[in-house]
Order: sequence, then C-alpha cells, then structure tokens
Amino acid sequence: MRDTFMQSLTATHLLEHITYLCKKLPPRQPTTAGERQAAEYVHETLQKMGVASRIETFKGIPTLGIPGIIAVLIGLASILFGWTGFWAGKWIAGALMLLCGLNMYQLYANIPPFFSNWIERWDSWNVVGQIKPASVPKRRIYLLGHLDANKQRFLLPTPDPRLLKPSQTLTILIPILVGLTFWGEALFGWNLFWVQAAAIAFLAISIGMLLFDETQPTVEGANDNASAVSILLGIAETLKAQPIQNSEVILLFTGCEEVGHHGLKDYLRRYQPPANNAYWIDLELVGAGNICYANRHGVTYLTQYRPGAEILELARQTARQHPELNVAERDMLILEEVATLRHAGHNGLCIMGYDERGYLPLWHRLSDRLENLEPQALQRAARFTWELIQNIDRLDVPE
Repeated sequence: MRDTFMQSLTATHLLEHITYLCKKLPPRQPTTAGERQAAEYVHETLQKMGVASRIETFKGIPTLGIPGIIAVLIGLASILFGWTGFWAGKWIAGALMLLCGLNMYQLYANIPPFFSNWIERWDSWNVVGQIKPASVPKRRIYLLGHLDANKQRFLLPTPDPRLLKPSQTLTILIPILVGLTFWGEALFGWNLFWVQAAAIAFLAISIGMLLFDETQPTVEGANDNASAVSILLGIAETLKAQPIQNSEVILLFTGCEEVGHHGLKDYLRRYQPPANNAYWIDLELVGAGNICYANRHGVTYLTQYRPGAEILELARQTARQHPELNVAERDMLILEEVATLRHAGHNGLCIMGYDERGYLPLWHRLSDRLENLEPQALQRAARFTWELIQNIDRLDVPE
C-alpha cells in the first residue's frame, strides 16, 4: 500500500498524465475536440482505477474575448447617442457607458453579465468522480482542476504583470466616469467632449488589443492546468489504495474554466451542494516555480476576494506541520474558481505556483509547455494537497 501511495504522487507518475494531455491530444481550448478528449481521458483513467465517474455536458463559450468585446462595444455604442442632437442621447449614452463599466466589473469578478445566456451556445464537459471513505462520511472534500487551456494572451496577464491590476481597474472605472459625464452634460450643460473622446480612444485601443489576443494560438497548457489534472488523478489513485476515514471526496474536472468558470457554475446549479461541512481545494498552475496557497486573489483592485477562513487556517496548519514542502501563503494575482465558490458562499482555497517575481509561472504564454515544468514543484504541490486532505479528514464532526 505504501509503495502505491508513493508511486501515485511522484513527479514521474504525474508527468505521464501531463504528457498525454499535452502531447497526445489536440489543443484543449474550451468547447473544442481537445477539451472533450481530455474529459474522456480523465473519465477512462478514473474508471480503470475503480473510481465511479461520469461526464456531464453543459453550455459554455469558446473564448474569453466574446464577453469582453461585447462589453466594450456597448461602451462604444454611446457615441451614436452622446454626440448627436437626439434629445435623450446623452442620457442613453451615459446609461450605455455605465453598463459597459458594470459588464467589465462582472467579467473580472466572474459574475455572469446580462447577455450570458445569449452567448453560451457551445458544448463543454465536466468529469465528476466520487470516492467514498472507509467509514460513514462526515463531510465532503471537493478537489478542483480544470481541463481546458487558454489562448496566449497579452491582456491577461500584461507583459509586465505589475500593470495588470491598475490597467484592468481602469477598464471598469473609465466607462463609469464617462457615463457620469454624459449625464452631467444633460443636467448641467457641461462640455466634456475631450474627456469623452479620450475615454472612447481608450476603449477603441482595448477592443483592438482584445481582437489581437483572439488571433493568438492556444497554449499547450502543461502548467495551466494539466498539472492540476494530474495531481487530482494521482490523489484518486492514492485514495483507492489508502482510503481516508471520514470524508467523501468529489473530484471535479471542469470545462470552460478559462472563459468564465462555466463548468463549475453548471455543477453548482445542477446539484446545489450544501456549503456546510464541505471543503473545496482548487489547484492552478502547480507544475513550476514555488508553491503557495492564496490569502487574497484578484486581477483588479475592485474585484479582490479571499478564501474561506476555515480552510485557510487548515492550510496554515498543514504548512506549519510540513516545513520541508516550503509552501507559502501569498497575495496572488489570479482569477480562478475560488471566486465563483466564494460568491456562492462555499469554503474554498486555491493552491498554485509562483515564480521568482511572485507571479504565476508560464501563465497564458506559449512557454507553458511540458518541457518547462519543474517536477519537484509538481510533487510538492501533490504532497501538500494530500496532507491538507488528511487534516480536513481528521476534523471533529460539527455539532
């Protein structure tokens, strides 16, 4: 049993899964054949282990550019009303700009915009696995890792990651402020044309950059997020050999994470899992750099969020117990599925990698390849996740 435990969570074993996902399959862009084949591989692998699993289909979108471009176009449409002689034009222009700012906020907070049901027209896939404990289950542990990979993007992150938060915060604030200038003109007769023209130019540049990102190829996604998928599969194999006592484990391999967490949102809508006595562990980019768990997340100053207090304390306890793993607690520049979990009131935490500058390694870059992974980082992330699961399983049953 010990040999199986050691083998399942070694870097050599985990890299076998990553190699298949990255080298044997087409690119795993959301809603494509590559994402579907990744789901099939995970499902078949779990079944070979003897883990009960299923594939679930839901509707998503193929690229992050769709909601971003729609939001910016709404803002640019204000020109048609604000700079004409139409009597209600400035009121309509102000409303459109405010709606643009709201949509940008929702995009970075991972809240569905009003048009989400109109654009979710493509099939995507989740894989759900379930492992029972050795005794009567007293709690649930959810392990999250997404199947899909993103395009190379220069807006997320920006070439200098230090510019990401301020630049993306401006994409929220500028439309809101300009919307108010249109209303100020309508109410007080102000002439704020040049302020509005500068903001319109900013939005025009933004849509140009969004369109440029859409021309980029899909990255191999070895770190983001085949590394997490491999660890979830390794933990599933370990749990079959060495079951925990008190906790049912749900393995959730999500589709369309890179474009708005559609897979996780579908799971939450479909099953409405209770938040009480449940612990969610999300893994992101855990195959390179150093390993940490985030105590604050976000890609703008207006949409930051924090993990669940209880699971954060358990992560701190695990890090103290295993200093040899060198797992840190950090404020991270990232938008991932813990945002959706926290909006829904769930107790979630994200484990991820960080580079020497403190940012996500290889994030949305063509350098995110199997050859650039660091096996020891992958193995330490797997071991830390396993030890965190053990600490959760040993918790007393809530009254």
